[in-house]
Amino acid sequence: MELTPEHLQVAFNAWAAAQDGGGVVIEEPGRYPAAHELAEQGWLERRFEPDGAMSWWWTPAAEGALDVNALLESAVGRQN
Repeated sequence: MELTPEHLQVAFNAWAAAQDGGGVVIEEPGRYPAAHELAEQGWLERRFEPDGAMSWWWTPAAEGALDVNALLESAVGRQN
């Protein structure tokens, strides 16, 4: 999957909200396709809020992917 600017914006907003234990409700209908695609790939989880609004939550798998990427990036150039 090639990430578009919309994917990156939605993912960043969900990641930022997750830092405080939250999710995001998308206000811009044009970003729903990107959010659905990220959810299909396992980066986001869909949930419904008590008022019926759909919210998007950063997943543990997404956090794990970022952690693995950071680990691999820190190992570039190292020789043991």
